Amino acid sequence: MTFFQRMRGFVVAGALLGSVLCAANSVEASPIWVRDGNGGNPFNGGPGSQIVTITVNNVNQTVLAGAFALQYSFSDPALGANWVDFFTYCLEPDEFLNVSATPVTGTFAGSFGATTEYGSNATALTQLINTWFTDSLGNSTKSAAFQIALWEIAYDNTIDLDSGNFQFGTLGAIKTQALAYLDQMNWVTGGPNVGVILRVGDQDMFVIVPEPASLALMGVGLLGLGFAARRRWAA
Repeated sequence: MTFFQRMRGFVVAGALLGSVLCAANSVEASPIWVRDGNGGNPFNGGPGSQIVTITVNNVNQTVLAGAFALQYSFSDPALGANWVDFFTYCLEPDEFLNVSATPVTGTFAGSFGATTEYGSNATALTQLINTWFTDSLGNSTKSAAFQIALWEIAYDNTIDLDSGNFQFGTLGAIKTQALAYLDQMNWVTGGPNVGVILRVGDQDMFVIVPEPASLALMGVGLLGLGFAARRRWAA
């Protein structure tokens, strides 16, 4: 095998890896499509929801609180979307979800810190999600409690359910669980990054972003393809 053939194998593998890394970087601020793929009810497929009464800017509201089971795609559905199932929660207690079987668009930010809306609370939001998100999917009470905790951090300046811009004063299992989730002493500092789906006039949501190690493994796999191609050329 000539030197040119050897170098061609490395160039192909490097180009493939480069394209993956560029694609990963490009989603730091890119269009994203979201839809409900579970029969018209965004709570279908999740742990369920609970009816709660919250106070937002001194106005009482009765709402459903719980995890949404939705789908997202970074590809335009008109061009053939690759839909990914995911669980998520609301970030804004004063906005409607407005997600149906028909895809809606948003802007994806790679982290809370990359947004103007949530930058000041980025660390707390990320740690809360990385610590308790999986646990919150255990049942509808935990799910409603996690939603309350998330609203408290995303919408208020202090962690206090009884005062501020966001309040949840109802005593019971949901409040007890929400307070447990809000106990910063139990939060972890590591874990995957958390991206944000921003939607002007409609509900913002979050997405668990694949860890860099996953992207690295993908890159190694593509490099393997390059080496395999090099062996074929040698044969």
